[in-house]
Amino acid sequence: MTFSRMEATLEDAFVEWINTFDGKSSPIDTLVQLADGVVLSEVLIDIDAKWFKQLGNAAREANNKKRNSVIVSDLNDENNWVMRLNNQKRIHKLITRYFDEVLGQDPELLPSIDLAAIAKHANHLELLRMCQFIVAIAVQCDNNRVYIDMIQSLSQKSQHALMLSIEEVMNHFNGADCINPRDSQLSTTTSSATTTRSFDSDMPYRYQLEFDRLLAEKKQYEASYQQLAIEYDSLRDQFDELLQEKKDIEAHLRDMDDQILHTSNSNKTDFVMRSEIDRLKQDLERCEEQRLETETLLDSQYASINELKRKITELTAKADEVDQLRSELEEYQSAVEHMSTLQATLEKYEREAQDKSDLEEQVKALEIQNTDLLKRCHELEDEYRKVLRFKTVMGSFEEQVQQLAANNRELSDEKARFEEELRKMSETCAYLEQDRDRNVEQVQLLEEQIKEMELGGGTIMEKAINNSDPSIHLEDEDMDDANNMEENMKKANVTELRLDIQRLKRRIKEMEKDQSTSSEHVSSGEQNKEQLEKDLAIVAEERDKLRKELAQIRNGIPDSLLNQTQTIMAFRSRILDLDKECKFLKESTIKLETAVSQGTRSVTKDAATLREYEKEQAKIQDRLNRLEDITKMQLHDINRMLVEANYLHGINSDGSLKDRPALSDDELETIKEQNANLQICVLHLQEEINENQGKIRKVRDMVKLYTQLLEEMTARFNANGARRSGEPGLLNRTPRTKEEEYDLLKKQIHNVRVQSQKEQQLIVSGWYDLALRNHREMSNPSFRSTPSSWLGRQRKILDSQLRKRLC
Repeated sequence: MTFSRMEATLEDAFVEWINTFDGKSSPIDTLVQLADGVVLSEVLIDIDAKWFKQLGNAAREANNKKRNSVIVSDLNDENNWVMRLNNQKRIHKLITRYFDEVLGQDPELLPSIDLAAIAKHANHLELLRMCQFIVAIAVQCDNNRVYIDMIQSLSQKSQHALMLSIEEVMNHFNGADCINPRDSQLSTTTSSATTTRSFDSDMPYRYQLEFDRLLAEKKQYEASYQQLAIEYDSLRDQFDELLQEKKDIEAHLRDMDDQILHTSNSNKTDFVMRSEIDRLKQDLERCEEQRLETETLLDSQYASINELKRKITELTAKADEVDQLRSELEEYQSAVEHMSTLQATLEKYEREAQDKSDLEEQVKALEIQNTDLLKRCHELEDEYRKVLRFKTVMGSFEEQVQQLAANNRELSDEKARFEEELRKMSETCAYLEQDRDRNVEQVQLLEEQIKEMELGGGTIMEKAINNSDPSIHLEDEDMDDANNMEENMKKANVTELRLDIQRLKRRIKEMEKDQSTSSEHVSSGEQNKEQLEKDLAIVAEERDKLRKELAQIRNGIPDSLLNQTQTIMAFRSRILDLDKECKFLKESTIKLETAVSQGTRSVTKDAATLREYEKEQAKIQDRLNRLEDITKMQLHDINRMLVEANYLHGINSDGSLKDRPALSDDELETIKEQNANLQICVLHLQEEINENQGKIRKVRDMVKLYTQLLEEMTARFNANGARRSGEPGLLNRTPRTKEEEYDLLKKQIHNVRVQSQKEQQLIVSGWYDLALRNHREMSNPSFRSTPSSWLGRQRKILDSQLRKRLC
């Protein structure tokens, strides 16, 4: 099955588009591999997995059957084509339902697809139609932005083919009477997103019409040229036959003249021979007339052929100009897109440069603040060193305070214990004093009773016994109960009283001793209390003293230092942010340097290719010059032959055959050979001119490419665009000859290369100095703290003098 060029392009575009999907099982090379419907099912599942989920099971079953069975290459196998037909029916049914239910488009407006032809013979036309429907679904689905980007990532030729196929499908729906609003909306979105990048929309409409008209005229003139060439060949053959006939007649005439001369010499005239000569002369005149008519017709044919050649050359020049304009239009569009991207990048770089200048100013301000802070930090370090001197003393004072506080707590506990003992002792003392008073009273009473007993009677003795201690009274009662004798009772009472007196005396002595010891304990407790009070007063004095020293130390530290911690942290975070931004700027500069170096390397690489093309162009130019010289010589010969022909025509027009100079056989042979050689040379020259035109076109394309590269480089490195209006720029001058064009191109490449090298060196040196300065500033903070101005130095000297005085 043979395909047109458009169908082959469309097939390649569909294959390339389908291969961009990641979810398919295997890549494809031709549309024949889509006949089984497996890859189409995977593509539709990727487009809308929810709607085409029924195709997932079918695709998996088909893959399993492929894996388990032997692959048969014959497409007419009965079982295989039935399976393929079922898959294609399922796919076609879901596609039509998707158009109807999801997109709101009537599927009956679409052309029908022969699914049996796809399943049996893998018909390319039907497969192309199926692929057109799938692409139309992809650009109209909810996730159409992804598939439009996939189409735009293809080659320009494939994009153009896919856009034409999408427009063809959409024209079926747009041609209907009722247009769905969803269809119009999707068509506008797809046309705005996709057809803007197509090839037809890029070319102006009037250029397309002019190009079609020129192509039609060219085809018409080529057909007329072919017809005239056929007529010319036939007339040329007739002319050759007439020349051959003329040559035969002239030979016959020469023979007759020889016979006449022979007969005249022999004085034997023959009337028959004369009549034959007359007849032959008449035939010769008739042949000459025919030859003249043929030559006039040949001249007219030559003139028409030359006119047609002129028109063909004009049309080919116009066609070449149209192709050139089309290629220039494509180049301009690509250049516009590239320039827009470059403009965006330049704007971004300008913004970055402005941000960088702002950041540099901020860095300078922060550096000034950093120097002030460093000075302040040095002052704080000195003050901190002073504080550290007191820190050890404060630590020892704190330890002493803690130790004294512990001692104080122990003394307070001991004091409380002693107070409790003192309270108990005082209670016991009060009780003993009461008991002593009571005992003293008893002793006095007993002494009085004893005196009375010594003086007198038993009644008094009995009263004394009754008024004695209850324990003694009880003992006396026991003794009275036991003895019941008055004599014994008197003796016992006397002895008992003495014993009681002695026992009471001992108890009084013991109580006095206990009272003396308790008084000693009370005195010792009071002494301890006084000592603790004294120690507490000493500790309180030391504590007040330490508090005063701490207050003095704190008064020595400025309040701004205590309030600047948050400021210092903010400055540190800002410095870290600036370091990060500096790192980012360094990375961006490294990227720019690599881009510049790559640009210079590409320029040098293109310069080598340009030199090769220059050599090839020089060879082609030499050959063209040689061919032009050959054509000039051949034209000179043709003109000479035309002059001779005109001379012959002028002589033949007189009507006198005798006066005409006849051409010899050698001259006629040379004329024929020259004509044949000229025709061959003309054909060879035409072929060589076509080849040279193709090569020249390639060279022009390369020159355009290099001019575009130069424009891009100049636009990159001359962003300001400041050029003098009076001076014609080297890039704005249009060369008239090829030598000037090549010299201009060499100068442009040399200037751009030198300029890029200078700018690259300046950028690298500037960034190297900046990086070295940043490294020095980061590695040596004291270098940054040293002021460079006279006022800063004077301030530093004054600050050092004040510090020495304070220390």
